[in-house]
Amino acid sequence: MINHLPITQEPDWLIDVTPKSVLPIQEILTDSLYYPASRFDRSPIDLLSHHIHSFIYVDYSIAKDDLEDNIIQSGFLGYQNILSIDVTENDLSPNGWKPIPLSDKDGDPNKYNCWIQKPFAKWMVFERNNDADDSHGAKRFSLLYLCAEGIAAFQALYISNKCAPLAVAIIQPGTGFGANWTDFRDPERIFGRTVLNNPYGVATYLLFDRNPSWPQYSTNICFLGDEDKGIWKYSLLCKKHSLD
Repeated sequence: MINHLPITQEPDWLIDVTPKSVLPIQEILTDSLYYPASRFDRSPIDLLSHHIHSFIYVDYSIAKDDLEDNIIQSGFLGYQNILSIDVTENDLSPNGWKPIPLSDKDGDPNKYNCWIQKPFAKWMVFERNNDADDSHGAKRFSLLYLCAEGIAAFQALYISNKCAPLAVAIIQPGTGFGANWTDFRDPERIFGRTVLNNPYGVATYLLFDRNPSWPQYSTNICFLGDEDKGIWKYSLLCKKHSLD
């Protein structure tokens, strides 16, 4: 729990989830945290489940069997998995989507093709065990996991559905040995341009290191853990509008 962030109650759509629920894509995207190159990093959920109830993880290097072993089977300490379903591209982007053109400085999307796994998407909901209290974490949280490229997934999810996340995490961006074909930390490259120029809004919060390279996020909310990472707030006026 972060003292400097507002505590929010689980939304009705999350409380109403049953094992037979279908993906409510618009609700899942609303006030969500988007985490590309996530692998199985549980830290945003551990820290923020009282503040954010919908988490979207994206990583093109994760096979479906790896997800089954690391998230569904191992789970989260103090939680049980009450829903786990496969979802389709049409479930995620019912209106379809068009990729934003690349520039010469963005990089080569085919650079690490050998790392890319077969695409899939799975929606999971976790509920806190009865023997754990509110200090352990939120009663419920939603996790949508995509094996997909992080920029394309953002465009297909948020821009095609005309919305924006509440927060974006750039914690382990995959540069260097991480097999990311571009640099998420550079606001002038395709990921930064996609997130910052989203016509339907800009994320309020950015999870980044001590010195975020996105100048739009200059207000520090707090530092996390050993203080090598922090939560930063968008500091420029952002007006939501429509492309229609």
